[in-house]
Amino acid sequence: MAVFLFIFSLFLGAFGCFLLALLRNGRKWLAHFWHWKCLYVISKEKHRKRLERETKDAYRIQEEILNETLLELKDTVYGKKHHFKNITDASSFQQSHPLTDYHNYKDYIQQISNGEENILVQGRPLALVATAGTSGSPSTVPVTEKYATERLMQGTMLCLEVIHSNFPGSLEKVARFSFPPKICYSKAGIPIGPYPLSTEFKLLEPLYTSRLPSHPTMSTHDLLYVQILFALKDPDLTALEVSFSWILRQVFYILEKEWETIVMDIMQGGISSELKIPQDIRQQLEKMLIPDPRRARELHAQFGNGFLGIASRLWPKMKVVIAVYSGLDGQFLNDVPCQGIILYSPLYCTAEGLIGVNITPSSATPQYVLCPHSAFFEFIPVETGIKEPAEIIRLQDVCVEKAYELVITNRDGLFRYRLGDVVRIVSFHNQSPILEFLYRKSQTLSVRGENITEDEFYRILLRTVDLWPGATLVNYCCAESQILGQISGGSDPHYEVFVALKGVRDLSEEQRYKLDQVLQEHVPLYKSFRFKGSIGPVRVYLASPKAFISLLELSSTLSGAPLESVQSPRTLRYRELAESIRKQILS
Repeated sequence: MAVFLFIFSLFLGAFGCFLLALLRNGRKWLAHFWHWKCLYVISKEKHRKRLERETKDAYRIQEEILNETLLELKDTVYGKKHHFKNITDASSFQQSHPLTDYHNYKDYIQQISNGEENILVQGRPLALVATAGTSGSPSTVPVTEKYATERLMQGTMLCLEVIHSNFPGSLEKVARFSFPPKICYSKAGIPIGPYPLSTEFKLLEPLYTSRLPSHPTMSTHDLLYVQILFALKDPDLTALEVSFSWILRQVFYILEKEWETIVMDIMQGGISSELKIPQDIRQQLEKMLIPDPRRARELHAQFGNGFLGIASRLWPKMKVVIAVYSGLDGQFLNDVPCQGIILYSPLYCTAEGLIGVNITPSSATPQYVLCPHSAFFEFIPVETGIKEPAEIIRLQDVCVEKAYELVITNRDGLFRYRLGDVVRIVSFHNQSPILEFLYRKSQTLSVRGENITEDEFYRILLRTVDLWPGATLVNYCCAESQILGQISGGSDPHYEVFVALKGVRDLSEEQRYKLDQVLQEHVPLYKSFRFKGSIGPVRVYLASPKAFISLLELSSTLSGAPLESVQSPRTLRYRELAESIRKQILS
């Protein structure tokens, strides 16, 4: 009996220890389990295999998607007005339904916002999503739960599979830099804000480092500073992620300017008193910090060696940086802080719909396989007139090396909608075209009809900067003088160009005039107008990098789009934006 009681007491003691360990570590074990489960699901490459099947039958799937969309939405107010029930195929749809842009939907979206149902979609949408524009003009589009989930599966999950396959181990510990979403509600209680996360998105949460406490009053700088601080504490990060690459540029800008303060915070286990953080949030954050002199010394040594390839030195296990990018931002990240690490632009995605996914992360420039099951796509050759294009073709008719403006019919109530994005067809993946993003039509410069595109002006600006000894381009934007009115001075229309430079403090008038000369060399029509005197010379102004962050924040405020979904504006279309940067010029 004594032996039995002894064994029983040992059992109770062991069981008690187990329960105590479970209470102490249960949350950690559960997190590890969900992280493992998430990686297991991704490793099956279910959505990659689906893309292969669908791209092999893209022509049929495109017709099928259109027919399903019209059938599903034929009893909506919009569907009845446009006689969807009488449309039998893609050809009759193209013949009976005109091209549209946002102004065609404003009244319908207002009705939805007021609570009316069955307007553009069945019932009421899950949310009204603020479009990721650069204009400053508020606009929203409806999104339904069904297709928010579909977009997650076709887009995000597939890209995670690509990352897992191409960079083994890179999803072990991912730090995401982001801003808390600001959501408001329509009169009818419909959320208005960022693209809604479907319920399935919770499956992906274990991939990311823990969310940090924040407050709506915290500035963009302070939000990023705190996230940088916690990211630097962990030497084992395997990936960084942001929505758009300008956010990561700002991360490294803050690091370059304030690394000594951040390292001191890590050394002492606190947060700089210079940050304006509400006291309750500061207390929560500082409870998560402990002094780490060893890590602080490691970081100090790395920062002391400069910022070339700094990311791989701060985080030796870093395998990939995930960010949608093009142009200047991508070049800067590749050339300086992220040198030696693959910069992967995973998705070509807008509030209006998923366009394509990047399945070749090592490509020099991002290339996206068009997702045939996402929406019905049409293409306007860019040579065709802007107002009334004479030729609009379908997926099976596009040609390699040709450029097209994208037109989308999605399943959330937009039909033959001109996105305003221009892409080039670089190749094909089975029957689906592979796209390279070129430029946004809204960002084209034109004061006399000369039409200098966003990518064309960027290349010209880079050539000009090469003529400024010691200068490196950090950021830029432009405005047509008509936007600024009398503020711009002079009677002849001209371009106002604002640049942030590294390596020089000022530019002479002769150096500034170089941009006008290079424009004349590369754009014959511009040269002709300059010769006639109908266009005045370009005016170049220097601004600080901070001025461009202020511009993004103002663009977010004016448009209603979440800050992290706002794209860097290159051509300013609204007076408020142009006046903002004008007030911040250095010389």
